[in-house]
Amino acid sequence: MSILRLSGFLATALLGSRSLAQSCDSYGIDFQSNGNYFQNISSPDAFTFASLFEGCGNDVANNILVDPNGDEYQCTDTPLQPDDVTQLSTCPMDKNQLWSGDWSVLIISNNGDADPIAYERDFYLTVGIPSTITYTPTVTIFKTTTPVVLITATSTIISTTTLLAKTTSVASVTKSPTVTITPASATVVVTKTATLQTTAYTLKPVAITKTKTATCSIPTTAQHPDPTATITPSLVTAAALSTDTTASSTAAARFRRGLFDRAVPLDRAARIAERKARREANDKIQKRAPDTATTTVTELNTALYITSTSVSTDVATTITSTSVATATSTVTPPVVTVKSGTTTLSVVTVMLKQSTTTKTVMTVSTTTVKTITSSPTVTVTITSTNARSAVACTAKGGQMN
Repeated sequence: MSILRLSGFLATALLGSRSLAQSCDSYGIDFQSNGNYFQNISSPDAFTFASLFEGCGNDVANNILVDPNGDEYQCTDTPLQPDDVTQLSTCPMDKNQLWSGDWSVLIISNNGDADPIAYERDFYLTVGIPSTITYTPTVTIFKTTTPVVLITATSTIISTTTLLAKTTSVASVTKSPTVTITPASATVVVTKTATLQTTAYTLKPVAITKTKTATCSIPTTAQHPDPTATITPSLVTAAALSTDTTASSTAAARFRRGLFDRAVPLDRAARIAERKARREANDKIQKRAPDTATTTVTELNTALYITSTSVSTDVATTITSTSVATATSTVTPPVVTVKSGTTTLSVVTVMLKQSTTTKTVMTVSTTTVKTITSSPTVTVTITSTNARSAVACTAKGGQMN
């Protein structure tokens, strides 16, 4: 290729045109650049990641996992063809060996000796034990109450007391005076109890379990392909990161991804610092979770359920009692006059029978005549995950839920 033709090609590539040649692109499925993901540290499963390729040659990609310390782990290779088929790479590190920090995946391939590729997928892992939230249902007991209206009617009885008459002698005629004494009325208190029949309401919820089969949820493919690698691996040779640009194919491969190219720090510490700085600068990325960070389960012990009461009011029951009040009056009889010069007999006293007044006091007692037990059903859904389906889902970069 002449210098003029090479210069024209490079100029076109720098303008962002990708139409001169079909490029080999890789896309992240479960883990994508600048993402923030949760990983279950209690899982013994191997760490895996899924990729999708487009426009690549008949070759395989060497996949390398880079930890926050810059150490490399060679994962299983993935084929570059066919296009748009998810390929899973398994790494020699289990999830319970991970720790929180900035991780990277390198995708290296000669691409069939056509245009070598070296791509990098940077992401942050939050590694910990998933939390479980217990949801306690609220059940309602429906209760009917009957109000009691107590009406007291008052009647008054007047009790009259007549005093002894005084006597005086005035004439010779003999008198035999008579005085009638009416004793004060006695009050007898009678207590009556009105019994109100009520219904007791109890609640005994019933938990019914329903099993739901977990389904596979596959994340949306990243809109942009993986950027060019900034980490030069030590486990494999990356032709695409070679500084030798004498070959036109190598130059084409590097400049075709020019929009993603970055200066590569030479020392390891600088590379780790750059990865951290890129993640912190990208603070608007929505968090996703290849592993479930929080699981909500429904409480199966119905004794712990929260109870609310819904009360409706029935027609009021009226109870009437009569209360008797006693009023007392005193009658003073006129003076009995006895004529002088005669003998006055002793005053004859006539005692009348004492009258009795009854005072009724009403009390209300409650007795339970029947008990109504409500047994509302609460459906608790339990998700069942088939092991074979889970493996197939992971191979597609998805998650069972």
